[in-house]
Amino acid sequence: MEFVILSDADFETFAKGHPQASFIQSMDLTRFQRARGQEVELFGVTRGGSLIAAGKLVYTANRLGYKVAECAKGPLMDYSDAAAVRPVVELLKKHAASRKAAELRISPNVKYLARDEDGAEHPEVEDNRPLLKELEGLGFKHQGFDMNFANINWMFIKTLDGVADSEELIMGMNYRTRKAIRKAEKNGVYLEQATLETLDDFYNALKTAGDEKGFTYREREYYEQLLRNTSDEFTKLMMAKINIPEYRRSITERLEAESKTLTELKREVEETGSKKKANRVKVVQDLVDSYERSLKDIERFPDSVGVATVAAIHFACSGDELTCVIGGTVQDYIYFNGATSLYWGMMLHALNNGYSRYNFYGTFGIQGQDETGHGGYEFKKGFGGEVVQLIGDFVMPVSPVKYTAYRTVRKLAGAAQTVLGNLRKPEQLPVIGKFLRKN
Repeated sequence: MEFVILSDADFETFAKGHPQASFIQSMDLTRFQRARGQEVELFGVTRGGSLIAAGKLVYTANRLGYKVAECAKGPLMDYSDAAAVRPVVELLKKHAASRKAAELRISPNVKYLARDEDGAEHPEVEDNRPLLKELEGLGFKHQGFDMNFANINWMFIKTLDGVADSEELIMGMNYRTRKAIRKAEKNGVYLEQATLETLDDFYNALKTAGDEKGFTYREREYYEQLLRNTSDEFTKLMMAKINIPEYRRSITERLEAESKTLTELKREVEETGSKKKANRVKVVQDLVDSYERSLKDIERFPDSVGVATVAAIHFACSGDELTCVIGGTVQDYIYFNGATSLYWGMMLHALNNGYSRYNFYGTFGIQGQDETGHGGYEFKKGFGGEVVQLIGDFVMPVSPVKYTAYRTVRKLAGAAQTVLGNLRKPEQLPVIGKFLRKN
């Protein structure tokens, strides 16, 4: 076997068609990272001249010069090929050492155990516990199964293979989700992809939702660079919008029409005593009540609001997968089901453009309603799919001396900060505490 540095074209060809492909291991994201000044390297491993593994390495170094080589969501390879895993790992470690890295990080984009929509384990379907043990046997330290908010390891994914059309797609969702989709469509919620000219609309909505919900979002420059350095298909900064004056006018017209119908029906019931008409009165009355509530709900939005951006989500499309990276609904506009509209619209985009997986991405609170994120999980679950738990992150010391020394320093610094937090007077600080506070 041979370790090789790949051209952009060779890496893209291999990654695009790989079953473990993700937007993380893509050429588009590579170009973006290079534009941001990150140190990125595309590598491969050949056997008999044929490429059997590939990935993107990103190098980072802190102020102490401690260097990390990371292959997030990779390497891309057949991990069931027992004759390949060890040589690939050894070659990757050797290369990381030649680049003066102190540690090597990988996080294969493979399931740990198959799970269903409720998160229940199904090892009879897929079980990669032996792979975890194998990687540990090669010198990697597994970082555990806790929710990883940086390198997402718990997801919710809907498979689109075999779905014939939009009607079959929507019927695979629960009643509440279908109702929300149709309500949003009827109310005139529409989708728009942000451009450099409309980025502020997207970013302001994303920032508002992030501040309200407590999720971490990137700075505006990050999204501007995404638009400048990736394709329109790869980066989709999507907005759900509604025209407030048009919505109010539409509801008012519907209310007037149904109110007129209600008056006529009541007159006919009084004249004929028709039970059929009486039942119809109840249905129309519910519609009238609904439209009246809708108008009351938007009283706080004057027509001067114009077009409102009610939700904003960053999607990434790569390989066979469309991924919902991050985003949310502006709380003031939650009534309009903006996030539902975005998920549905992009799911249709995935279906119509040959993507076989719709990845809702980071999914938390799976174990119970008291857990943080459970509401988001239930929301995603309404669209149909399954919980996906990846095998997780692995760290290997490339330079054991640097690796051990760095962790010792971090441990001491953490202990010192704890001491500092417990002490109130400067004269009580130990020498290391005074040094840390001064510097």
